[in-house]
Amino acid sequence: MENNKNKGGGNENAPGQDKEFKILVNTREKIWTEKKITFDEVVVLAFGSVSPDPNVSYTVTYKKGDNNKPEGIMVKGNEVKVKDEMRFNVTQTNRS
Repeated sequence: MENNKNKGGGNENAPGQDKEFKILVNTREKIWTEKKITFDEVVVLAFGSVSPDPNVSYTVTYKKGDNNKPEGIMVKGNEVKVKDEMRFNVTQTNRS
């Protein structure tokens, strides 16, 4: 028997599991259905993918986040709790 508890769709009837969050990424509205979002996931929402080029870096800032940390900076490997109307700003930099 397969356990889908942590796969994002295995327990449709659990309270709070079907929440949709409206977030803004670089001023564009996106719908997010998970309770947390990672640095890489935010970059993908902003640019479509994470560049494999080692000379490309990203800066991710957020506002209107969870009450424990309503604003901050994300670095690769970070994740933050998502809140409705949360705002993310993602910039891409090419090192030369």
